[in-house]
Amino acid sequence: MAQKPKTATPAPASKPKASSKPAPAKGTPALEWASAAVGLVLAATAIGFTAWDALFGAEGPPAIEVKLIEVTPTAHGYVAQVEAFNHGGEPAAQVQIEGVLSIKGAQQTSGFTIDYVAEGSKASGGLVFERDPRAGELMLRATGFADAS
Repeated sequence: MAQKPKTATPAPASKPKASSKPAPAKGTPALEWASAAVGLVLAATAIGFTAWDALFGAEGPPAIEVKLIEVTPTAHGYVAQVEAFNHGGEPAAQVQIEGVLSIKGAQQTSGFTIDYVAEGSKASGGLVFERDPRAGELMLRATGFADAS
């Protein structure tokens, strides 16, 4: 009868050597949770504002309101700084702004063009007059614009 060959028995497993590094912490750090929460709030806010504007935002053509900001004397006359605000639901391009100054029956007209005013935004510029606009009546208006959408 044949004898079975003897197999070597493996040596008992030795215990792993103790490492000087601490074991990694289990779970997610609090700072990571806080960062995630801030990101979630910012993303939800952006989505909410976009949805609100899509549902309830202004509709219709541009509606340009022109206001006088200040008058500044210069060596060559007076500059009336004006601001144009688009209350409408669409942007406007090539917005033409006009100011008519009336002083004691005499009128002077000045104008300029604003390249682009997005919906819900403002742009500014200056009208130049020979006389001080504060000494008379200054009528401001937008006289036209091009479709920018």
